[in-house]
Amino acid sequence: MNKRLLGIFIAVAVAVVVIVVCCVMFLTGSVEVKTAGDLTLDDDKVNAIVSQSGIKKGESIFALDKASATSAVEKANPYLKVVNIERKFPNKVVIYIAERSPLLAIPFETEEGESALYALVDNELKILGVATESEISGLTPVSNFTISGGEESAGSFLGEDAEWLAGVVEGAESVTFVSNRFNDFIKNIEFSKSNVRVKTNTGVTFVLKNDGNVKSMFVGAYTYYSNSADGSKERTSGYIFFNGAAWEWSENQVN
Repeated sequence: MNKRLLGIFIAVAVAVVVIVVCCVMFLTGSVEVKTAGDLTLDDDKVNAIVSQSGIKKGESIFALDKASATSAVEKANPYLKVVNIERKFPNKVVIYIAERSPLLAIPFETEEGESALYALVDNELKILGVATESEISGLTPVSNFTISGGEESAGSFLGEDAEWLAGVVEGAESVTFVSNRFNDFIKNIEFSKSNVRVKTNTGVTFVLKNDGNVKSMFVGAYTYYSNSADGSKERTSGYIFFNGAAWEWSENQVN
């Protein structure tokens, strides 16, 4: 065998060995679940999450489908959020879990004579569960807007028809005070095709044009509100709205 063929043979052999070693080394050997904050999970729940994720030992760590695993876990556990799924080389996968908290109460469509039911919805507009009217104390109710699905909708997200509501939540999240005390500050959110009305617990209502830019409208209304003097009528009554050129306050209802 000449030196050239020998060199090719050695190179191929080395490549084969490297591939085999890598295939063995990077097979998933363990799947762990870690929680954030005060959340604790018992062993049965941890094992269930690992099973629901579809991540199996012995499969290549590179074949991990994070999006599919996240969707499966969150669908089976509406109150849990998969913060991240991390590959830890050479052969470990860690699923990071946090707890979701309800923020909003949105009424379901009901037939005449049926008791009112509400979807418990978090800040990402995920439906966590279903409650009766007596069970939604402490949450911010949404009025003049209903959703379908009932109890079977738990684990799903609200659709495009709720983009205006996402704008309210995102606007509140961009304002530190409201983000930390959303339910304490916002008493009710009322939908209409032209305006979204955000009534605060201080007495004033933000009138936000429902034009696809509700987030920035919320920030603008809140900025006007926060720049008003403590205890003033602009902070305790009436309506804050955008007149087309600037934000202002009105004692009378704004259409």
